Amino acid sequence: MDLPMRPLLIDCRIELRKSLRNFDQTELCQRLDAALSVLTHAPQPDRSDGPPRPTERTGQQVAYAWQMTARNLKSSHPSLYAELQKEVLRLLDTGSFVDANAEIERMKQDLEAAETTAGIAKLARMKATGQLSTVCKALAAAVPHIVDTGDAQSTALSRIEALMQGHGTSAAAAGVASVVARAGDPDAVPPPAFVLELVKAGQRAFSKGQREFAVAEAMIVTGWQYTPVELLERGESWLADLLLNPDKVA
Repeated sequence: MDLPMRPLLIDCRIELRKSLRNFDQTELCQRLDAALSVLTHAPQPDRSDGPPRPTERTGQQVAYAWQMTARNLKSSHPSLYAELQKEVLRLLDTGSFVDANAEIERMKQDLEAAETTAGIAKLARMKATGQLSTVCKALAAAVPHIVDTGDAQSTALSRIEALMQGHGTSAAAAGVASVVARAGDPDAVPPPAFVLELVKAGQRAFSKGQREFAVAEAMIVTGWQYTPVELLERGESWLADLLLNPDKVA
């Protein structure tokens, strides 16, 4: 038996189920199932003129394979087939059925949107991490006798409690002032507002880390319309102005 026999047997089984109430319990049903199983798992002969390789299969062949699978599913799992049929009809009725190129384009747009969202979230995490680090350093300088336990939240709460109990000293206050001063470091990343103002006015340039941060944030602010090279070509003054006034982006 060759391949065309299998869909014929499947059609016979479907029609017999319609005609005979207890067909699934008959010997004929068992023989049909056995024959279908043999055809399904039988090795194909190695012939030069045999079926085309996967890379050579046409859309019509793929559609026919799906048709055969659905036909078999209708008899073996009617409830699942009914759900599949309902979804296909829904797509056709609502106009959601599009060609492959349109579907690929939609998936690309979804991917770009997901990457943009991920970039915004990453930038927000970077800012939050920097702010948290500054606060933790300030607390460590203010209450140095509280040993770091390895749990940042627990250690920070213990140091805040110590400060509330009046354990802070003038030396601790000086330590806090030092940390706050470092937070205004002209080479800090993200660049502080005063650094952005200086760069915008052309009075200084970004450090390497600040330039990388500015380009990354500018890509997000502009909605990924420009590449890093294109953004750098606009100049650091333009980048600084963009970060200071992101709402001005057209």
